[in-house]
Parts: sequence; structure tokens; C-alpha cells
Amino acid sequence: MDFDQMLAIWRAQNTAQQYDVNREALRKTLQAEAARIQRELRALRFWLWFGGIFGTGMAVWAGFWIAITITNGWPAIYAIAAGASLGIFALGAVALWVSRGPRAERQRNFGNTLQEEVKRSLALVDYQLSATRRWFGLMLGWSSIIVGTGLFSWTLNRSQDIENLSSFRAWSVFTVVFVGLIVWGSLKERAEMRKSKPKLELRQRFLRELLETLDASE
Repeated sequence: MDFDQMLAIWRAQNTAQQYDVNREALRKTLQAEAARIQRELRALRFWLWFGGIFGTGMAVWAGFWIAITITNGWPAIYAIAAGASLGIFALGAVALWVSRGPRAERQRNFGNTLQEEVKRSLALVDYQLSATRRWFGLMLGWSSIIVGTGLFSWTLNRSQDIENLSSFRAWSVFTVVFVGLIVWGSLKERAEMRKSKPKLELRQRFLRELLETLDASE
């Protein structure tokens, strides 16, 4: 029996005997579901942290390259390209940092009672629903970092006369392909989020009703 089936049975039951029988089973089901969601959120946060740190580091490196270009008296196009890369990296890093949102499992110091398990699950569902509103930031962040990487890589290789890696066309193709993959993956994820939103909203309502029932029974 999965999480939603357990909630539906709990919501439909009316007798005290059923309430006593299913209380511990529901608590364990809530714990298992919360653990599964938290694993998924940890993986997502890892990539958001990685992207944010990478984007910030590349923005700093692009800033240094501007100074190096000016100091060495290289053509202004390299400083301009490095400056554009810096701005794009900064945009991507900020978008990813903002997209992290609050850490759901640290919103409260939840205990192990059934009421606390319900509150924890409700907080996680609220977080999942809020993630659908941060979808654009995720796509913007990763796309910006890919574009910045392509432009800055071309700038580095061109300024150092690395002929095999300095073709603007080659780096343009690289950027378009990877940005296309990011956009395609983001749109696919967006579609999955929209598909799962009604289910999450229903789960949210059930959990709130369950919490009200438990509080009223005390």
C-alpha cells in the first residue's frame, strides 16, 4: 500500500477501532515517504550548489581575465567577451542560488509523533509545490552557465592562439547543442511538475485534514 492509498483509507475511516489499528502503520508510511522525498531533494540541492559554486567561480575567473587582457594590451574584443561572460555567469549563479528555496526539512525541529510526522510530510509537499514556481530560475541558471562557458572558452582559446579550439563556430555549436539539451530537459521536467501538481495539491489537502483530525482528538 503506497502513501496516497494510506491517506485515502485514513480519511475514509470512521470508527475508533480502525483509528487505533492504522495509527502506527500510517506513521511508518509517512516516515518512508518523507525519507524518499528528502533523498530526491538532497540530489537536487547538490546540483544547485554545484552550479551556483561553478558559476560564481567562473565569474571570478572571467573578472581576472579582463584584468589580464587589459594589462597585456590584447585586443578589446577579448575584454568585452570576458566581461559578457562574467555577467552571464553571475546571472546563472544568482538564478540557481535563488532557485534553491528554503530547506524543507529544517523549517521546524520535527519529532517522531504521528502529528509531527504529518507536519514534516506537509512541509515537504509544500516545498514540492513551491518548486514548480522556481522552474524558470533553474532553466535560466543552467542555460546561462552553459552560454557563459562557451563564450569564455572561446575567449581564452582565441586570445592564446589555440587554433584547434578557437573557432567561434565550433563553440557556438557547442553552446547551442547544450543549451538545447538544457531547455529540452527543463521543459520535460516542467511538464512532469504540472502533471504531478494536482496530485500534490490533493495530498496537501488530505494531510491538512489529517492534522486537524489528530489535533482535535487530543
